[in-house]
Amino acid sequence: MSVVIIAALIGLAFLDASTLSTLLIPLWLLARPGSFTPRRLVTYLVVTAGTYFLLGLAVLLAAHQLIDAYLATLQGPLASRIALGLGVVVIIMGIIGLLRGRREAQPGPSTMTRLRDRAMASNTSVATLALSAIVVEAATMWPYLVGISLIAANGSGLPLDIFWLLLYNGIMVLPAVILTWARTTHPEQTDLLLTKTRQTMASASSNFTAWLAILIGAGIIVAQLL
Repeated sequence: MSVVIIAALIGLAFLDASTLSTLLIPLWLLARPGSFTPRRLVTYLVVTAGTYFLLGLAVLLAAHQLIDAYLATLQGPLASRIALGLGVVVIIMGIIGLLRGRREAQPGPSTMTRLRDRAMASNTSVATLALSAIVVEAATMWPYLVGISLIAANGSGLPLDIFWLLLYNGIMVLPAVILTWARTTHPEQTDLLLTKTRQTMASASSNFTAWLAILIGAGIIVAQLL
């Protein structure tokens, strides 16, 4: 796997690390006033990463079946065209994200607002919240699907490809893990920061992730053209 593909995977993973389930909800949970229970956040992140990994593994296995059957066809110019196509898809989805972000800037209830009303009374309810968030954003899992496609098309074999998938999922929850550690070890210093960050991300994450997607897609295309 080339350095360019690895960089694209890392970029896509960080793009997925700024979604509703991987960052916005953890920020909301971390910024809750009162006592903080790290175990609930750990449960949430484990369920989120584990569910995404199982979904990704199923897609990766299906992709390998197709790639193994048409390996000779996928080598050469066609592979470059597929990568170019993926880059175009990422750019298009980024543009759609910008347009959708402008619409969501208008006053009105958002998915985050509705999910925020759910209480976390137990590990079971936290796990349910994680699964619900994944279901809500299932239709926008395109960075993950593009990442899996890059792994399947450019990896050296299924065992190592599973490692790349694990790494991708680890990066997806890494920002939330770091924030959870900071909230646990330095609660007073992080309370204000988390509140401000949550408010900023809730209003600006759509544009940020959209522009990041456009840059990643452009990078993939440039790498294939050089």
